[in-house]
Amino acid sequence: MSSVKKNLSLQTAYRVLSVCMPLITAPYLARRLGVEQLGVFSFTTSVVAYFTLAAMLGTVNYGTRTIASVKGDRIRRDEAFSAIFLFQLAMTLAATAAYLVYLQFFCTSNRLIAWLQGVALLSCLVDINWLFFGVEDFQITVTRSMVIKILSVILILVVVRQQSDLWKYTLIMLGSTFLSNLILFAYLPRYASLRRVSMAQIRAHIGPNLILFIPLLAMTVYHTMDKTMLGLLSNFEQSGFYYNSDKVVQIPLVIINGVGTVMLPRMSSLLAENQQEEADRLFMTTMEGIAVVCIALACGIAAVAKEFIPFFFGKGYDPCILITIVFSPILLIKGFSSIVRTQYLIPMKMEKEFTISVIGGAVVNLILNLLLIPRHGALGAAAATVIAELAACVLQFFSLRGRALGIGRLLLKTLQYLLIGLAMAALVRLTAQVQIGVVWKLVLEILVGAGFFTIACTVFWARSGNGMFDLFCRPILRRLKRR
Repeated sequence: MSSVKKNLSLQTAYRVLSVCMPLITAPYLARRLGVEQLGVFSFTTSVVAYFTLAAMLGTVNYGTRTIASVKGDRIRRDEAFSAIFLFQLAMTLAATAAYLVYLQFFCTSNRLIAWLQGVALLSCLVDINWLFFGVEDFQITVTRSMVIKILSVILILVVVRQQSDLWKYTLIMLGSTFLSNLILFAYLPRYASLRRVSMAQIRAHIGPNLILFIPLLAMTVYHTMDKTMLGLLSNFEQSGFYYNSDKVVQIPLVIINGVGTVMLPRMSSLLAENQQEEADRLFMTTMEGIAVVCIALACGIAAVAKEFIPFFFGKGYDPCILITIVFSPILLIKGFSSIVRTQYLIPMKMEKEFTISVIGGAVVNLILNLLLIPRHGALGAAAATVIAELAACVLQFFSLRGRALGIGRLLLKTLQYLLIGLAMAALVRLTAQVQIGVVWKLVLEILVGAGFFTIACTVFWARSGNGMFDLFCRPILRRLKRR
């Protein structure tokens, strides 16, 4: 467990930095580039995402799981790494060729930005993060990513000055990812070496990889589909509103997804060692912890959106207030989905159930997008995404039926946390009636909301004998007693 705590600490540190970076760049870019240019970036990013998905297939999750299952055997690890990486290279080259065809024959506007987006495919060519995730060495990936992110933010603030600088912003964003992936090759010899492998060895990974690719395709489609369809069925202004609102919600999701990144190799290792009971206990503890954090964040974001959005993005972004409120439940929904996916379905090789859930969500999203986007624009796309994510999450929970995991108790506790969250949101809106400057009002709202939620949860845990008290509160009390 010490390695899990260390990896969680590293991932949390990196994810916190990832949260802080958009807090600096998002309001700056909203004012410098404007909503339409951000809409262009959002649309072109959504298009290239389909090609990068084809390039990587299910390699990140499949590679992590495979390396984790053979991490104690260097020869088998080398063979697995070589076969998976060569397959990744072949797929990336094919996807790059397809993207060049799109640029030449189908891309009719914003061609410069679309060409620059192609750097994302070069990043796929050298992406071996899954190897380091599989051996549970997060220190290298975290340290490298932190440095690159800080440098990219500095570059953005220095060179992106006006709307015509969108190409610079695009190049910085894509180039930093490419450089970040490329640096990992300097550390490759520690964990793996490229070996000569047969076509049979490579083909052995294609089937399992494709099985994971299908649900990932559906997941990417119904997250990226909104941005693509907004560009096609609405306009770039609506794409910009959606892009910024989505970013507000995605900021905390970065931290939440980091938990799944750490837990996937750990769960794969536990299951490979037949430690099912420990795996189940870890799964349920993580799920309840995610419920607490996600509900606090979702209710908090919705409660402060009216003051936060105009302050954060500036004038002209008022439509983002309601869009952000509609988006906020997705924190809890995606938090649950992420943990079920990375901590249970993938390690347990329940790809069929995973696939059914996300395809169901993708179908729901496509239908709702066609109905809602033409009339409601970004707001309709946000509503469609939340409903689609909920549908996928319900299907994933349904796939866990019959397993002695205590899902019913988890949902009951989630409802109790939700009541605390709604009470917190109501208290925050009452606090918003105080007539003070917007900055101080936001600070007061956050303090009141966080204080109320923390105290309410602590009392609930103490009175009910909940294990979360030992996990979150008792270590703090011990430190206070030592002082």
